Amino acid sequence: MIPFQNPTIYIGNLRIDEPITTLTDFLFIGVCFFAFMKTKNVSGNKGINLYRWFFLLTGFSSLIAALIGHAFLYYFGMEAKIYGWVTGIISVSFAQFAALYHTRNSISPALFTVFKIANIVEIVFICILLFVFYSFVMVEIHSAYSLVLNVTVLEWVHYKKTGSPVSKNLVAGVGIAVLAVMCHVFKVAFSIWFNHLDLSHIFMAMSIYVMYRGVKQFVPVEHSTQSIHP
Repeated sequence: MIPFQNPTIYIGNLRIDEPITTLTDFLFIGVCFFAFMKTKNVSGNKGINLYRWFFLLTGFSSLIAALIGHAFLYYFGMEAKIYGWVTGIISVSFAQFAALYHTRNSISPALFTVFKIANIVEIVFICILLFVFYSFVMVEIHSAYSLVLNVTVLEWVHYKKTGSPVSKNLVAGVGIAVLAVMCHVFKVAFSIWFNHLDLSHIFMAMSIYVMYRGVKQFVPVEHSTQSIHP
């Protein structure tokens, strides 16, 4: 049992474990799907389109986690958590490649290639470690590598060179995601009815919304502007 775990509730004969954690997960899922749908008109750029898929797949992975990993874990068993972890790794991988392609013209071709190869190797390696150690820690390590080392660093470089509002919001979104991680790591909980998982889901929803606001601001003109920076 996790610290301050939500008590189980029953709706008729239906048992639901961790109800508030499941509910806040659905809030996060809703923001992810909202972000995907509301950015369909700005999907012409490869990097931006990958960010959109990051939103969508993050929503799907969280849906799996909410149902299998929280609400009905008693039915599916601990082994089923792997489905949410694997889809989580896949979804975050889209963010690291999204950042790479969005900022491609702000970095050198050689650095682009290095990041691309390193990302592929990291994804394969972390997936192997996930099945070896069967631990959510692998998902956290992958998220840190993808969002901090890739999205934050690359988008910050791009912002400094172009002043892109897209990059500015993406970096801010990752910053909020770090707060979610801190809540999870340090078990910041108010009560059994609003624990560290619930709070982290709120910050995660805020993070995706801020990133969405950035992606929403993408215009083809930005791509033309960034191309003048080798």
